[in-house]
Amino acid sequence: MSATLFFLAPIGLLTVVWSLCFVGCFPPTTGGYSEPYSNIILSTETSMVAYWPLSDVLGSQLPKLFPPPPQGSTSIAAAADLSGNGHIGSYLIPPAYPPGSTIPQVADPTPVAGQANTGLLLHQTSIVPGDAATTGSLNLPACVDFEGGYVSIPWASDSPSLADFTLEAWVLPKWKVSQMGFKWTVFAGQTTGTGFAVYLNTANEWELTIGNGTSLQTVKTGVAAVADDGVFSLTYVAVRFNSSKNELTLWVNPDTDPSATATPVWPNASSPQPSGLTYAAVDPAANSVTFFIGAGSPQLAPRTLPTVNGNSAPQAPFQGWIQSVALYYTALSDTAIASHFSAGIGSDT
Repeated sequence: MSATLFFLAPIGLLTVVWSLCFVGCFPPTTGGYSEPYSNIILSTETSMVAYWPLSDVLGSQLPKLFPPPPQGSTSIAAAADLSGNGHIGSYLIPPAYPPGSTIPQVADPTPVAGQANTGLLLHQTSIVPGDAATTGSLNLPACVDFEGGYVSIPWASDSPSLADFTLEAWVLPKWKVSQMGFKWTVFAGQTTGTGFAVYLNTANEWELTIGNGTSLQTVKTGVAAVADDGVFSLTYVAVRFNSSKNELTLWVNPDTDPSATATPVWPNASSPQPSGLTYAAVDPAANSVTFFIGAGSPQLAPRTLPTVNGNSAPQAPFQGWIQSVALYYTALSDTAIASHFSAGIGSDT
């Protein structure tokens, strides 16, 4: 199966920077956004590429020049980018799983033949404590409940190359720790052996896939997902690459005072960064690329096996809640990462 089946249409048209507010993107009732956490992120980080709060409502419309969804998939809403840089995404419901599929993330385990499963529940209660709702505001903090669907974001050719990057998100997995044996992807953007992906592996440990320019290399961190009595807990996760140090680091709930230096959970003495690790960024000017929230790399085998009439979708869909995904073209400082966690968790830890 060719990887090109998983991408949206060519993205040359997307060089146009769209207006931030379109149908379904509600302006705040007063100055700024109603989400306190979002206000902090948007006002303090100058190297932001995109910020997807994932608080959208069903039926919010995409810009007219947005590419159509892949064959057999259905777009149910637009995923707003509050950075103002125009990296708007589309919430996609993939084709129905064929009979006999062993993939566990299916909202309806017995879908009607030829119909898509209901894999996304939009505008769910916010999971970020620091984003408490503002009374009377239309732009309420919210998250997405992923049940097999995903967000597809075509990358414009004028986007910055992510030679350095920071990716952060708030996640709350729905499966139990005992339900292993599958990869659960939070974010992925890879093509032609470049880019990166962030996911929980079959051992429920954080794992990364990094392109080295020709192929994808798996980076096992050995860091277990946050859990309590077999049930996953709310997690802030951040991945940073610093090209000047050739350093790839992972934070999971960096419980520290924002004025101090955050302590990454990886690499560490027990699980060091692999020697000789190299990272090649996606170059939007040279490669058409689609970034995904809640689904895996299009370079991997298709999720829908066997394919139905040539239709498919990226594998490794996330099951649970995701909110406030931010991408930067710099390696944020330890202090900045600590302050983002502190603001989101709702207290000075």
